[in-house]
Amino acid sequence: MPELTSQLSGAEWEAVGPQTPAQRFFKAYVDTVDSAGFNHGSGQRFYAKDAIFHNQNGVHYVGGDEMWAWMKQLFNQFERLKHDYLRLCEIHGDDGTSQIFSQNVRNIWLPGNSTNTPSVSIPMSFVCRIGAADIPDTVEGLQFKEVWLYWDTKMLEPHLQRDAVVFLGEKARL
Repeated sequence: MPELTSQLSGAEWEAVGPQTPAQRFFKAYVDTVDSAGFNHGSGQRFYAKDAIFHNQNGVHYVGGDEMWAWMKQLFNQFERLKHDYLRLCEIHGDDGTSQIFSQNVRNIWLPGNSTNTPSVSIPMSFVCRIGAADIPDTVEGLQFKEVWLYWDTKMLEPHLQRDAVVFLGEKARL
């Protein structure tokens, strides 16, 4: 029977840090996104070869290489990113996978913003299924098997062109 492994507020997460391998994996992923680590290496470090990523606009990306290519197109248009944690829950499944439900704020600095204040702060949620890796040299021996991402990209409309990758309702040309 699935079991609630932990439930942490953002303040608890910041104070005590990740408590399980799946949480350490998740934090390493978010830290990689925040540091633009998707600009080098392979997304297979985090995404299984058949992992499915469900974007908020109904577009699906498969596997780490496709994810890394999409993330480069999406995030390289920004000066920087930082994710703040509001709440994180982990449920351990009978099949050995973990489900992470994370509520975050995605802080985005648009080009030219070199201040400490983000240009836009967008509420978001990750729903992730994390399991044993299908290749060596991954964080904690884990990879994403499936990810659902929900964020209010409408908040970016005043700042980006209508054809920006974040708004596409079809798979971006990678």
